[in-house]
Amino acid sequence: VNGAGKSTLLRAIGVNVILAQAGMYVAADSFKLRPYHYLVTRILGGDDLHKGQGTFEVEMRDLSTILKLANYNSLILGDEICHGTEVSSGLAILAATIERLTAARTSFALSTHLHQVCSLIDSPVRYYHLSVIQREDLGIIYERKLKPGPGPSQYGIEVMGHIINDREFYTNALKYRKLINWKSPSLRPRSKSNSLTVFRPSKYNSKVFIDSCEICGAPAEAIHHIKPKRLFNRGHSFNLNRRSNLVPVCPSCHLDIHRNKISILGWKRTPAHKKLYW
Repeated sequence: VNGAGKSTLLRAIGVNVILAQAGMYVAADSFKLRPYHYLVTRILGGDDLHKGQGTFEVEMRDLSTILKLANYNSLILGDEICHGTEVSSGLAILAATIERLTAARTSFALSTHLHQVCSLIDSPVRYYHLSVIQREDLGIIYERKLKPGPGPSQYGIEVMGHIINDREFYTNALKYRKLINWKSPSLRPRSKSNSLTVFRPSKYNSKVFIDSCEICGAPAEAIHHIKPKRLFNRGHSFNLNRRSNLVPVCPSCHLDIHRNKISILGWKRTPAHKKLYW
């Protein structure tokens, strides 16, 4: 979410790595590090007026350097890579970048507003977001807490409404976003809930969080049991609320599961994380 602190977090990581490798104190309760040969950063920039290059050209020049230096001994910090071009190309380049960095065993942290990338790549990458809560009485609350999952996919208008106190303008912006979502199915959230959702633990298992739908990536609103709850009433000893039997889903995907349009095969462990197969 805009203003949540993504760029500040990336800068803090970079500064602390430099301090640690210089033998200095770091701003952390605990800090584990293996020394890096390269620390490459791409924190938001703009046009290069001296070289006559636009924002995207500067981005690609920086990305070229990142790809050349990407190896096991490198740490890459990238803030909104590919934000200077249209969505389809930006997504494709970002996905290819993550794939390359993963293959090179590079340590990296990238921030992006292109959440669709989560459904494009099959690399062992962990996703986090800085949590934001929207409340009618208090507006937007920036918690500044790093939590698992990719977070809400649409939020810009809500942030804008918190800054620009113009109800008519805010309402018109929402109207046009709905029109864009309707005309562009790829941009349409599968969930009808508010774009900014509260990250909350499941009532079935406090270690399972209702954040993003594991099937489509939209904000989740429910927990689906892979082995149905009715088995519990038949005396089965299987723990239906164990983590491996629970899946966060949005209302649309949840309905498709119960209509047998989607079949959940279960979780499988990869080298870095567990992946849902369906």
